[in-house]
Amino acid sequence: MTEKVKVPILTQIQNELKAPKSQYNSFGKYKYRNAEDIEQALKPLLAKYGATLTIDEDVRMVGERIYFVEAARYKDAEQEVSVQGWAREALNKKGMDDSQISGATSSYAVKYALAKLFLIDDTQDTDSNGYQRNQQQEPAQKQKPVRRQATPSKPKKMTKDQLYEYQADYNGEKKFLVTIYTECDKQKKMGLDAKTSVPIEWWHKKLKENSADGEAVRQFTEMAIAANKKKQAKAKIEQSNSIPDYAQDPEVEKAIEEAIS
Repeated sequence: MTEKVKVPILTQIQNELKAPKSQYNSFGKYKYRNAEDIEQALKPLLAKYGATLTIDEDVRMVGERIYFVEAARYKDAEQEVSVQGWAREALNKKGMDDSQISGATSSYAVKYALAKLFLIDDTQDTDSNGYQRNQQQEPAQKQKPVRRQATPSKPKKMTKDQLYEYQADYNGEKKFLVTIYTECDKQKKMGLDAKTSVPIEWWHKKLKENSADGEAVRQFTEMAIAANKKKQAKAKIEQSNSIPDYAQDPEVEKAIEEAIS
């Protein structure tokens, strides 16, 4: 026959104790239990098992901070147990005077002592350190990292002087961009192209390349095209200006035509 195991009175109280979270924090929007809730739930169980519970308070100065040390002393017909709960007094707390801060700190310390003595899991209470740690860890566990695609920055526009002074990596050696462009221009005039000219092949390759040299080549090309257009426009103007002003007069032109005819 199996011998029945005798369950200690304290263990029975720990198992039967139900301390609901009857308090509500409207600011944080959460429910919680305080020391008074635990004490009210304990009274009928202490009476049932003939046990007693007393709380001894001690205030200690650690460095420049005040700590409340609450000792919960439990006693029944089988054993005596004493557990301490510590809480540090806040320097200031919005909406509270000094006496309220001290009272709240004392209540916290009592709550922690009772929680340890009667094995009340307070890790999910918002005012507990365990809850704060869980809140910091859970988002990291639940939330998947969001990969944000970086918006490519617009290349910085170089000045004319910067482009003329720019040295590119030309087949393993540094060479001025303007020198490479000049070689390309000469060989184009000779009828060469990207298949038959090394400089032209290099230039075409860099035009498509996503690099610092590639961006410099693109900007230099744009500058050269703009300069050529400006040069052509200027040549037309000069050609137009080379015609004598009198020959551009409609009446003079008519007289010339009649004379020729």
